[in-house]
Amino acid sequence: MNVSSTTRKMMNMQSSDRHPILDMAWRFMVVIVADFIGAISVNNFLTPAHILAGGVTGVAQIIHHYVRALGLGTLFFIFNIPLFLVGLRYLGKKFIFLTGLAIVGFSVFTDVIHIHFTTPTDPLLMGLYGGVLAGAASGIVIRAGGSMGGTDILSLVIHRLSGRSVGSTGFIMNVIVVVLSMSVFGVPAGMYTLVSMFATSRVVSALMHFQQRKTALIVTEQPENIAKIIGERLVRGSTIMKASGAYTHSERGVLLCAMTHLEMADLKEIVLATDPHAFMTILDTTEVVGRFRQLKV
Repeated sequence: MNVSSTTRKMMNMQSSDRHPILDMAWRFMVVIVADFIGAISVNNFLTPAHILAGGVTGVAQIIHHYVRALGLGTLFFIFNIPLFLVGLRYLGKKFIFLTGLAIVGFSVFTDVIHIHFTTPTDPLLMGLYGGVLAGAASGIVIRAGGSMGGTDILSLVIHRLSGRSVGSTGFIMNVIVVVLSMSVFGVPAGMYTLVSMFATSRVVSALMHFQQRKTALIVTEQPENIAKIIGERLVRGSTIMKASGAYTHSERGVLLCAMTHLEMADLKEIVLATDPHAFMTILDTTEVVGRFRQLKV
């Protein structure tokens, strides 16, 4: 396997030049904004409509319904203390620091900030709006490198220790929350809680994969030319491999190139314009480890 010189140049160009302190300051600000959005979601949409958020927040809402002496944010913070301590032992320092910041910020904003504005009276709309805002808050924190705490920490620790799916723990917790919602506020409230949770999960997924990563495998007689044009126009590196056809036994080059789905149309244009007889297949890519430049959109 030969890595072209274009690949090395592109990898150097894609390396982050942001100072570590500035990078952490930026993440800090992003998490604080997400906490504010999360507090609006709970205080203005979910709680007034008797709709529960997922995970620990939903449990805190149930307790707060009966114990008004403690604020919802305070209960959320208390429930997260043991989970945070467990995460401190098993999870990465940067992740747990940003998660701790998110927990504290959300707890404070939920108890302190109460912005009054006109909201819909339809509980379905309240659940949808609250779920969307909750998903936005959670997704923003995840993209910053942390989490909103609660079952996110628990799921990751269980996955680290047992290999159990991260999603399964959160799913079990949310089932418990929905059952509690139906028991306390009635079946309709539980159904609206399900709608809100679905909206939250969709928004988180959209934020996590708004630039879906793809891997292109290109079989061509002009691998060097195509790799050069990809590097110049898309600022992407490529790996060139030598291969031969199983039927014709003729020599071919195979380019492997990772990029986002936003660049697929340009890639197809480059390949077909350079080699009309090229064969290209595009694969969905769950994760890219290494220097991979996300587009600034």
